[in-house]
Amino acid sequence: MSKNISHNLLMEGEEIKGLKLFLPLFYLFFIGFDLIYYYIFPYFNNEQLGFSDKGLGFWYHSLLLPILFLSLYLIKNRVRVYIVKYLHLISFIIVDCINNFLIYYGTNSDFNNGNAVELVFILFSPLFINKKYFWFTVVGIIGKYVASGIVFQSLTVLTAIGLYSLLSILTYILLTRFCSNLASRLKLNDELRRSEQLATVGQLATSITHEIRNPLTSLKGLTQLQKKKYPEDNEYYRIMSNELERINSILDDLIVIGRPSMDYAKNNLQELIEYVIAIMNHHNGMEHPVAIIKELEEDLPEIECNAQHLKQVFINIIKNGMEAMPTGGKLFVKVKRLDDNYVQITVRDEGDGISKENLELLGDPFHTTKSEGTGLGLMVSFKIIEEHHGEIKYDSDEGKGTTVTIILPVHQY
Repeated sequence: MSKNISHNLLMEGEEIKGLKLFLPLFYLFFIGFDLIYYYIFPYFNNEQLGFSDKGLGFWYHSLLLPILFLSLYLIKNRVRVYIVKYLHLISFIIVDCINNFLIYYGTNSDFNNGNAVELVFILFSPLFINKKYFWFTVVGIIGKYVASGIVFQSLTVLTAIGLYSLLSILTYILLTRFCSNLASRLKLNDELRRSEQLATVGQLATSITHEIRNPLTSLKGLTQLQKKKYPEDNEYYRIMSNELERINSILDDLIVIGRPSMDYAKNNLQELIEYVIAIMNHHNGMEHPVAIIKELEEDLPEIECNAQHLKQVFINIIKNGMEAMPTGGKLFVKVKRLDDNYVQITVRDEGDGISKENLELLGDPFHTTKSEGTGLGLMVSFKIIEEHHGEIKYDSDEGKGTTVTIILPVHQY
């Protein structure tokens, strides 16, 4: 399951939970407030019972019943549940404006109308953890009173505008906290999903890698013997050898995934980077060669790391950057010390960049945009950096290239 699908399912679940609380409160306040205002209070004060003759009367509430049935249908079938809250807000504002117009327009009566359900809209908007809906609600409710004040030439709306403005500020603070909590939950959900994927792939890797190694070694040996025996078919042997090496490379990636831990030793970071750049320059057999431009800060510290694995990471990232520029270009490698405890390695290419959708899936098992890729290279790179207690970040704009930033600790604890 992709990250976006996982997030959407989680958000849809939160939306439905919010609606299950919001809808009963909405109709309780919407109908209950008017029952108290037009029937219970007048009854105890010996006043006339019922709605104003000039308004919508019974239809004021009846017009929203079809919205309730439509909402229940959408929630039950999980179809566009996100529009339910907007349907209720827009429908209420329209019906309330029509009701107010029928009661007050063309009269000398001072505007004095409202409904407690407006408090539900504002105070409970954080339930949906949606800032767009929050601002839509605030502008809709306050805008209704501003419009009423202008149309009916009434200053009494200033009290409602002031009250709702103050409540909106307090509600926004609460909404910010909710959004922060949701972001933490989504991050935790991603980490758990990724951990489960890595664990599954790791178990698979451990069980099959050694089983494949033995026949692979035999095949490589037989290929060499056949090459000596039938040298006229040299081109075919070259293809066979390359493909066997490709299988071997995939197995190396799988071993890294399945290995629970790694050994660290002090290594010269500058030498590691220069070694990798030298290898990549040597194997730069592209039709349009890529120029690797390095910028290494002087006096870089030695870092505790697994040199072999870090070389694998740097080769993967530089190779990806070079392959992103099939027509040639420049690849920039910059290494600097952040402070006494961390160093930063940046690799930037001038390729076509990565789409937002693919950027979010980088590092996921078997996700690749290459026709001959396996999706294991970046997955292994992410795992190695994670094992080194570091960070790896991709920034990319389509058409402008990609920047990979790696931050590594100097010491492993």
